Amino acid sequence: MFLNQKIHRLLARWIPMRILMCVMMFTACWTSYNCRLQMPILVVPMIKEMPVNHTVAGVCVFNETARRRRDVNPLDPGSYLETYILDRVQEDEDQTLHSLHRRDVPARPSDAPYAFFSGLPFDWTPFVRGQLLASYSYGNVPGNFIGGWVSLRYGPRKAVLWSSILAATISLISPFLAQAHWGVLLFSRIIIGVTGGVTFPACHTMVAKWAPPHERARFIWSLLGGTFGTILTYPMIAGIAECLNWESGWYIPSLLMFLWIGFWALIAYDSPSEHPGISTEEKDYILNAQTGIVRTEKPTWKQTPVRQILTSIPFISLIICHFGNLFLLFFYQNSLMLYLTKALGFQLTRGGAAAGAPWAGRMLFGFFFSWAGDTIKRKQIISVTLLRKLATIFSHFLPGIFLVLVGYVGCDFVLANIFLVLALGFNGAALISNLSNNQDLAPNFAGFLYGIMNTVGTTSGFIIPPIVEEIAGKYGHPIDKWQILFWIGAAVCIGSMIVFLFGGSGNIQSWNELQVDRPAENAEDEERKAKPATNT
Repeated sequence: MFLNQKIHRLLARWIPMRILMCVMMFTACWTSYNCRLQMPILVVPMIKEMPVNHTVAGVCVFNETARRRRDVNPLDPGSYLETYILDRVQEDEDQTLHSLHRRDVPARPSDAPYAFFSGLPFDWTPFVRGQLLASYSYGNVPGNFIGGWVSLRYGPRKAVLWSSILAATISLISPFLAQAHWGVLLFSRIIIGVTGGVTFPACHTMVAKWAPPHERARFIWSLLGGTFGTILTYPMIAGIAECLNWESGWYIPSLLMFLWIGFWALIAYDSPSEHPGISTEEKDYILNAQTGIVRTEKPTWKQTPVRQILTSIPFISLIICHFGNLFLLFFYQNSLMLYLTKALGFQLTRGGAAAGAPWAGRMLFGFFFSWAGDTIKRKQIISVTLLRKLATIFSHFLPGIFLVLVGYVGCDFVLANIFLVLALGFNGAALISNLSNNQDLAPNFAGFLYGIMNTVGTTSGFIIPPIVEEIAGKYGHPIDKWQILFWIGAAVCIGSMIVFLFGGSGNIQSWNELQVDRPAENAEDEERKAKPATNT
């Protein structure tokens, strides 16, 4: 204990403790997304599939190098860049097809012995693939509600700690679960979905406790650790699977997660008043800034105004707005790799790098939007309500427009990637729209609110994969079928924004105040006094 306090004080001397807590929340979301994205990436090498069927109408084929070079416009430097990139893709495609024909990797026999590094794919159907992609969300939906309640009851530190230990353990043994049966792997992914649902409500509870009001958007930006994790996870796991084997794509990230868990247990605490290493000056600064807004004590379940929360028009509008945001994110997470590798013909490693680029845009744009939101709020340029509603134009409307445009650029994958980056990049404004609005409505119950809205929002995670397989997958992923999917994504984004414009609010709600629990004996005394006296 003494050594622990010495370490905390040494850190606090160089870094404000609230900044260190931002780093820990950032990395918590990062590691959570590592577990979330392993399946959408590894499902490609884990399942045996014939090479891309180039006879399917609408699937991009990059085998016309000579024609491209003949059509280069000498006055357009961009055409040289496009030709160069297409030539590299052609080389990757030729190498991949040659490798597949040369090795002719068989599917793993059903009676094969358990192995750590067999590298053999499974002979599973597209239906199984869709269910495995959706399984995380089957657990993530109730997991968010559980996460909100657990954070309220036991505190966010313990909630993240124990859920991370469980997730890392299951991910580590996932190759063996897959070798047992795909249904066992599916069930394990449901459990990991539950653990992933705990992380964000817990972090929102921490933001409410640690963030001074005018620094709140920057604290919310720390929750883009999931986005940063996506940027690294796509190329990292795809590279591991391609250079080593798909089993290593499970093992290595899981072992790294155990290392991070040790740091979380050492550094993270629920609030400034509980942290042993925070300076008195910093603690007083945070608590004074939150006076009258956030209570230091943890609310009990009896003090939680569940009925008022579930009937609040601003909160219902926020739930719908948040659903549109998560529909876009899950569409990218669960389907973008399929679009890039199946429809556009990317090799796995190149597809992983391309799939990570939009998330880099979201993180970069998000940093700008969080800074702008805090500045506008501090200078009181416009009301908080107007700020949140204007932000949805960037976080929901523009991504919807760019998503539609992606479907109509055909095999011009340079332009397709630009639109994909812009769609998710502008969604970084969600940091100052739906991702901050729960903190506006009720900072005392911010984590619980986020648990409810994420419970509803994450249902999109198990809606999207079956839709993708039904509309595009069974036809070989032609571009015209993906146009339909992009239209669906755009409609959900923009429609949810319209609802928030009419019903949303940035004002603290009356039910944010904690209800005072009366001692039982006082309640009994008052009840006796209320009864009329009777003659004996």
